[in-house]
Amino acid sequence: MSWTGLKTLSSRQKTGLILISLGCFILLLTLSLKSYFSFKQNLAFSQTPALTTEFDEKAWPVRIIIPRTETDLPVFPGRVNHDFWEVADEGASYLVGSGFPGQKGNVVVYGHNYNHLLGPIRWLAEGEEIKLLNQKGEESSYKVQATKVVSPETVAVLEPTEEAILTLYTCTGFLDRERYVVIAQLQSD
Repeated sequence: MSWTGLKTLSSRQKTGLILISLGCFILLLTLSLKSYFSFKQNLAFSQTPALTTEFDEKAWPVRIIIPRTETDLPVFPGRVNHDFWEVADEGASYLVGSGFPGQKGNVVVYGHNYNHLLGPIRWLAEGEEIKLLNQKGEESSYKVQATKVVSPETVAVLEPTEEAILTLYTCTGFLDRERYVVIAQLQSD
């Protein structure tokens, strides 16, 4: 409808047109925000990886330090409950049941992609250092081996391994529909 066509409408018709337009805008905004926030709150992969039943809380990581990005965050235990992954809002999350820092296995640490949380892992390059500290005060040093973007269906990056690795991930892409993954290898003393 052109502006000249609007001039021929009655004030009641104009009000109706405005209300319908406003209603459509609010509906689209609501659906967009709902979709956006559901992705922001759920850093999950489409399936839960095989996890160990061994729970040595003293071996869990409590702090992650990434010198290159000046990241120094507390790490909180994160569990998977009915395919919903708990995510810390004030730090990073350790996937309870994944490997332990400094030992054989795949230690999985994840978090929101905000710049004050794990967002800066997107700038890591091969060879850069990541440190994990556990509750015993032991520090494990890892070196970045690879970075990649995967879909939430690519759960293989979270599976247990025989080698001692650290897997970091955060959301990335349009509406956070992908996962940015950093794989790092444990360094021997």
